[in-house]
Amino acid sequence: MATTTPAARKIAGTEVPIPGSDRVRWIELTVPSTPSPSPEGDSDPFVLVPPRAASGFHVVSSGDSQCYLAWRFHEEQQNVLEVIDLCAFKEFPSSGLRLVFQEELCPFSFLCAREGGRRGTPVYLLYVLTVSGVALLCHLRSPFSYISGSIFPQDDIVEFNLQTQVQSAKVTAVTAMSGCLVIGRQDGSICCYSFLNELRDDAGIGRLWSLVSRTKAVGPVQDIVTATVNERELLFVLHLDGSLRIWDIFNHTKLLSYNVRSNDIEGQPSRIWVGDADDDQELIFLAVLRQGTVTGACDCVSVYGFSFGAGERFLFSPEPSFFSIPLVEGKLIDLKISMDKLWVLKEVGSMLYEIVQYDCDTEIMHSYVLQEVSVSDQLFQSSENTLDDLVWTADSIFSSKKGQTFSFISSMFLRRLLQPGVNHSSALRETLLEHKRFLSDSYFQSLTTSGLRKEILSTIEQEGSSQTASSTAYHWKKFSARYLHNWCWNNRPYGLLLDTNREVFGLIRKGSFSLFRCLEGMEQFIYGSSDDLRNLDILGVNPSDNISQSEILIEVLRCMDHISHLLGRSAAAIYHESLISSVISPDEIVSQILKILGTGFSPQSPSALITLFGTDAYAERRQTAHKSQRKFSVEMLLSFRKLQSKSTSWSAVFDVIENFMKYLNTNVTIQEYELKRVCNVNTALLVQATSQVARTMFESTFDLYLFLNYLVSIGGQLSSLQLGKADDLSLHRKFGCSYFTLACLLDFPKSADGDVLSPWFPNPTELVNLVRRFSGSIMSENIAGNADCFLSSTINLAAVLVRHGQYQAAQSLLGILDTHMNYVKASQADQDTDLARSSCLHLNGFCLLVLARDEANIVLKESKVHEAIRCFFRAASGQEAPKALQKFSVETGFQISGECRSFTVWRLRYYEWAMQIFEQHSMSEGACEFALGALEQIDSIVDLDNGSEAEDIPETTTMIKGRLWANVFKYKLDLKNFQEAYCAIISNPDNDSKYVCLRRFIIVLCELGETKVICNGEIPFTGLVEKVEQELFWKAERSDLLSRPNLYKVLYSFEAYRNNWRKAAAHMYREGNAGGTRQLSHTLQERLHALSAAINALQLVDPSFAWLDSVCEADDQISPTAFGTDSELSRLKFCVDIEILEKEYTLTEALYMLSTVNSRFNFSDNQSIEALTDILINENMYDMVFTIVLKFRKESGMKRELERVFAAIAQQCCPNRVGNSGKNLLLPSSDDDARDGNGNSIAMAHQSQGSCHWETLEIYLEKYKDLHPRLPVIVAETLLYTDPEIELPLWLVQMFKTTKAGNRMISWGMSGTEADPATLFRLYINYGRHTEAANLLVEYLESFTSSRPVDVLHRKKMSAAWFPYTAIERLWCQLEEMQNAGHSVDQCDRLKKLLHGSLISHLQQVVVDSDDVLSSLGGGKGMGSQSN
Repeated sequence: MATTTPAARKIAGTEVPIPGSDRVRWIELTVPSTPSPSPEGDSDPFVLVPPRAASGFHVVSSGDSQCYLAWRFHEEQQNVLEVIDLCAFKEFPSSGLRLVFQEELCPFSFLCAREGGRRGTPVYLLYVLTVSGVALLCHLRSPFSYISGSIFPQDDIVEFNLQTQVQSAKVTAVTAMSGCLVIGRQDGSICCYSFLNELRDDAGIGRLWSLVSRTKAVGPVQDIVTATVNERELLFVLHLDGSLRIWDIFNHTKLLSYNVRSNDIEGQPSRIWVGDADDDQELIFLAVLRQGTVTGACDCVSVYGFSFGAGERFLFSPEPSFFSIPLVEGKLIDLKISMDKLWVLKEVGSMLYEIVQYDCDTEIMHSYVLQEVSVSDQLFQSSENTLDDLVWTADSIFSSKKGQTFSFISSMFLRRLLQPGVNHSSALRETLLEHKRFLSDSYFQSLTTSGLRKEILSTIEQEGSSQTASSTAYHWKKFSARYLHNWCWNNRPYGLLLDTNREVFGLIRKGSFSLFRCLEGMEQFIYGSSDDLRNLDILGVNPSDNISQSEILIEVLRCMDHISHLLGRSAAAIYHESLISSVISPDEIVSQILKILGTGFSPQSPSALITLFGTDAYAERRQTAHKSQRKFSVEMLLSFRKLQSKSTSWSAVFDVIENFMKYLNTNVTIQEYELKRVCNVNTALLVQATSQVARTMFESTFDLYLFLNYLVSIGGQLSSLQLGKADDLSLHRKFGCSYFTLACLLDFPKSADGDVLSPWFPNPTELVNLVRRFSGSIMSENIAGNADCFLSSTINLAAVLVRHGQYQAAQSLLGILDTHMNYVKASQADQDTDLARSSCLHLNGFCLLVLARDEANIVLKESKVHEAIRCFFRAASGQEAPKALQKFSVETGFQISGECRSFTVWRLRYYEWAMQIFEQHSMSEGACEFALGALEQIDSIVDLDNGSEAEDIPETTTMIKGRLWANVFKYKLDLKNFQEAYCAIISNPDNDSKYVCLRRFIIVLCELGETKVICNGEIPFTGLVEKVEQELFWKAERSDLLSRPNLYKVLYSFEAYRNNWRKAAAHMYREGNAGGTRQLSHTLQERLHALSAAINALQLVDPSFAWLDSVCEADDQISPTAFGTDSELSRLKFCVDIEILEKEYTLTEALYMLSTVNSRFNFSDNQSIEALTDILINENMYDMVFTIVLKFRKESGMKRELERVFAAIAQQCCPNRVGNSGKNLLLPSSDDDARDGNGNSIAMAHQSQGSCHWETLEIYLEKYKDLHPRLPVIVAETLLYTDPEIELPLWLVQMFKTTKAGNRMISWGMSGTEADPATLFRLYINYGRHTEAANLLVEYLESFTSSRPVDVLHRKKMSAAWFPYTAIERLWCQLEEMQNAGHSVDQCDRLKKLLHGSLISHLQQVVVDSDDVLSSLGGGKGMGSQSN
């Protein structure tokens, strides 16, 4: 027997949350069942199954893919079960199934796929058991095509009451397998039920349990597990008395009886888990949970390894292997076991959980990093003092940025709070509710990230957060603390997810799902213990040096840990935010952090901190911060001491640090892959895991960066390590000390014996002699043999001070010397004085330059810069300057190799050096002055290219001027003197350098947002216009359209100012096509603006030149559907005119309008204009539809398209279409009304929508019927065809009865235009509207008969009126056919009588009119004959 004791655990992996798993929309179904009444006098439920893991899963394999069918209970609602289907190759499902049962369920559920299900319609089997003993089998359809709020179909439920059986003992254990439910009872008996078409007792199993009952009595059943071993279905039963029995379910045989109490392990057996069997090794592992029965005793898990024999005698070994794992602390929630590993999920405290992995072979325990740790770290809640460090750190860092602290700190918190893995919908909403932000569920779910930011910021502002950094951080602390609490509560772990076949390990939480990953090599190194560092290959050193190198690295890591422990997570977070936002410079952040490391936390606003914490708490935390600082200093000193003992030089230390920095980069093999856009659960996990590794890399790199900066900042304090020159380090350490004088920097004279000073204390006489000797040595130093002693010695002293970085002291000394030389009369000035003056000015200018670099006051800084410029120019003006300044190369860095034959050449070199040193100190004004001075020297050099001076300067005049003018341009650009920078460009004689400067000029102007300088004519760009156009175009082609400024618009303005409208239009058209096939709303809007500008610009061009060069040859992203015919498309290959631009604009406008209402719409090049118009009609965008039709179609094509559009509009006016029920027989429930908010107004909404469609149809038909007179016919025919029972609106009928002028066409029969009464009459007949047809005919016949007297003469003319007699005959025949068929006999008879009477009357009138015409013709002839 082996017992494993807990030890220091290494980290095996970390949790990776699946983004979006917290936003599942649940389809809620009520499962009907019949509750079983409890026996009288028994208050306990019939089912007494102990608590189990509140979740589980089932693996569903389908070909090459695999899905996980997961379920989970809710602790607050024990009658609710949630089911969700996870597929790695799909996106995380947006909806899941929530089953609500009539009574509480026992903590058991089994879910599996039904075998033999029909293809394409998978069905899942769900087994549950209520506490009253009702077993339910539910058939779930997948995908879950249910309606939320409905009742689960009764036909899909099989129900059985366990209390109806003869055995009445209470149920203490339950399990299931596909088609079978097994229960264990208090009396030790076991029952098995088979689910086929109905739930029944299996007789064979009943006999099996009869054999069991004849054996000796066993204790109550504690747990039951089923498993498949060597293709046999086995049952593992654990009893309270320790009996472990294994049964073959289908062969009805007992395979093993073993007592787990025989191992002398304390504790009561309560649970059993069975791992997957290894059929090759014939081995299977079991885990048994033993719960301590004595107060203070810990639970433990016993693992048994049983071997079995395959064959006819399938037996298990009676003596298994055994070892025990103590749980030490906490309560076991779930356990998973495989062949060689065991995973345990424990609750170790209130909302504190732990996952432990035990390796059965090596007996080593590992732990996993849960998401709670990551979330708390991200929100600065991982320790008690971490956020307090943020409060103190923020107060120290943001002392000079008081107006920007709130936005900076808020942005930092919001960025972390809303990132995937930290952001949880339910937790955030509960936190907002606690802060009195009452948001409805629908409104909250509709909020975007921007909306959430606004709501959270409003909450923080309502808390009274002032503009001080400490107050802002304090209120964010409170909000984050409540959010973390709600996050932990809504994401409590329910159970483990283990797929041994794929080695997938995950966690099912209350409100999310996640998987685990191993640590990346760099993470293992960072999270591992530095004392256990053994893998030294990363250091890149020889094996013989591994030990010393590893010890150095350990100390470096320990120093980094000291810094991280003092600052907490706040420093890295603030620095990261400074990199992203532009509020505060990262260098400034590092500078403030180094001050904290050096002097500790020094609050700038103690009153604000006292208000937040209280006086006593503030004093206590101030003292704690002081102690932490002292502890940090001591720990760093000890670490440096260890580095001293383990390293011989800083070179070795930095070699180790360099190798460590290389190791921080993950080992990624760079190669080309075939890429494809995929969006599913796996890609979401990949992105999330990558962000976790990147975060660890960033924090580790930042810790190292701080450590290196700290090394630089402490400077001479490292002298005790003796890793450099001891004298220099010791001297540097004494600078600034009250006991150290600058005279110690000087060299001391030696005595006659050769020693500098005697080892003995001097007597008074000796001391005076030493003073004299030392003074004499100082005075004897000179720059020339006959130089003035005071001048030379003073300059030498100043040079020593400059050499050791004491610039302020040197400048003061040189100021005294300058004052002295100003008093020297000009007559006394000689060569030595010129030498001294040049040296003094040179050193003084250098000191002023360095002091100006560190000057905080802007006015004083500018004054020192101007004075330094003056000093350098004056130093170079003396003829003795080359001789005087050659001695100070070490102090100032000015050195010229060789000998200059010309003073002008030397001055050129001096000015170039001054230019460079001003540039090094970021003082562009001074650098520019000396660049211009060097250019003047170039002009002063005679015959530079061919004379003797050319030997000193290997470059040509053009090369030097080009380089210097390029520098002038750079400095003027840094000073934002754009016009002078342009002048430097055009003054540059080197064309290559000129064009490089021009490119840089344009790039900087664009980056600064100063593009108006390019476009407003302020700079003429004489001779450079083409180059400017090329550079802007090149940059525009490679820039994002959303970037600001938009360079295409800059090009447009540039050309428009020069009246190059055709080029301006071409650039805007290019911008319109630069967006490619992206159909986002903002992209389409930008394209609309671009096309509009292109059209407007092209209209200003002469019509004969109003076309653009084709862009299709360079960019084939123009949709061919934007042009009506192939001829137009072929013409596009050569030019693009205004007509084509207008078509492009129309098409883009349509797409933009669609994107505003339907963001998921994507119009591809394969779709036609007809498809686009159909979509526009569905979105009720009729104006856009007709615009497209009129723009893209002509003549007959336009008419056909108008007919199709009006037919589609007319169909929307028909609520009862053919093939559509049109009516909902189920009334919405009260729950639906509550969810919809306006459910009782649905009918009114439909009525209103219908009337709107009719009004729309009437308006557009009136508008376009003159363009195509047949449109009313198309509309009427569509309505009659779509809805056989519809009644045509009156206004539509009137369109058939009136002429274009609005006159009625009744008096002259039924003839007219294409939409005449005869056409309407035929439509009525064609669609069986006999009553309407008869009434219409009678109306016109009667009108013909009852004409006004004035119209009688016209009626009697030849062909004055016409009626569709053939159609009338068809109507008569259809009525007779209906009568003969027995349909509507009375109605048909009535209509026939009506038609017969009207026709008789009409024909009689026609006869009368004919007779009148004949008589009138005859009477006329008679009169004529008589007259003859």
